[in-house]
Parts: sequence; C-alpha cells; structure tokens
Amino acid sequence: MPLFLQVVAWFVALAVVMSLIEHQVHCRLMHKKPRMAWIRDLKPRIKMFMSHAVEHHTQYRKEFHDEPVPHGEDRGIRLNPFEGLLESLPLTLVLAPFTTVGAIMFPVVVCLHHMTWNLVHLEMHKPRGTFFSKSRLFKRLARHHYLHHRYPDKNFNVFLLVGDYVFGTMAKPSEADWAEMRRQGLAPQLTGGSDGPSARVAA
Repeated sequence: MPLFLQVVAWFVALAVVMSLIEHQVHCRLMHKKPRMAWIRDLKPRIKMFMSHAVEHHTQYRKEFHDEPVPHGEDRGIRLNPFEGLLESLPLTLVLAPFTTVGAIMFPVVVCLHHMTWNLVHLEMHKPRGTFFSKSRLFKRLARHHYLHHRYPDKNFNVFLLVGDYVFGTMAKPSEADWAEMRRQGLAPQLTGGSDGPSARVAA
C-alpha cells in the first residue's frame, strides 16, 4: 500500500481508537470510582475525578456557558497535549514492532485530539465567538455536550462521537431539554410555535 494511503488509513483507525479511549477514560475514571483500589486511590485519578465530576459539572449544571477567562484559569476544561503525548507512549511502543507508520501516527492523533478538544470544549463553556462557533456542526456538538451535563452517565465524547455510538451512551433530549437548549442558544428558535419532530430535525 502506498505510504500516503497508509497514513490516511492509520489516521482514521487511530482517531476511532482515540474516541473509544476518551469515552472510557471519561466514563470510568472521571465519573466513576474504579473497583480496583490501586487505581481508585491514585492521587492523579482522585484529582481528575474531583476536578471534573464535582467542580466542572457543578459549575455548568444549570448554565452551560459563562464568560471567557484568562489563559491559565481554565485548567479544569482543558487537556494538556504534552501529558497526552506521554500517555500515548504505551500504545506507541506496542505498535512499534508491527508498524512504523502506526507508531508515529498515534502520538500525532493524540496531540491533534487534545488540541481540537480544547478548542471545541472551551468554545462551549467559555464562548469567544471563534470562526466555527456559528456552524451547524458545532451547535450539534454543543447540544451533545450540554446533554452530558444534564445526564452525566451519557454523551461522554466531546467532538468525535464514535465512542458514544459504540457503547450505547447517546442521550435522548426531552421537551424540556430542547426548550432549555433554545434558551441558551444551542438550538434554533421555533418559528411555528410548537415543539414538533420537524423542529428537532431542523435543530
């Protein structure tokens, strides 16, 4: 297979893998307490749990977004790409004996994932009017993440939703959810005065 096609194939495959990893880390480490004590009692895991499940979800439980904050004060809603590169090493070492392209691509995918995650997640919670903030895709992702804050056991992925589809954790919004998402600017306002199915499809 030509090198270009190898790169594309590995990029797509590893992006899917990254979505699955994000889902499981978010679900099992950031929202739940693992059964195994040696994982449950790790200080980094406890810090992650408190920062996300307690502080972050408490802050954005009712209002999905608030004012932008200076860089450095948004640690709770950012991923660290450098930490991501370090965390990618185990799988990179597993891939290395079998595929050089895959071993090189995985840290690249992790870094791109973290940077994109930061852009999207920050715009959701600390909107700055970035170039993609008015797009339908972003609004769709924002509604997906809003529902995660309403239902913390659903919608664990932020921008690449493969994991939620695979693990069956897609939330279904209620009528009240749609009304609140419209109030917060995440869904378009109705023109016909009713919450019919067509309004949901258009949103």
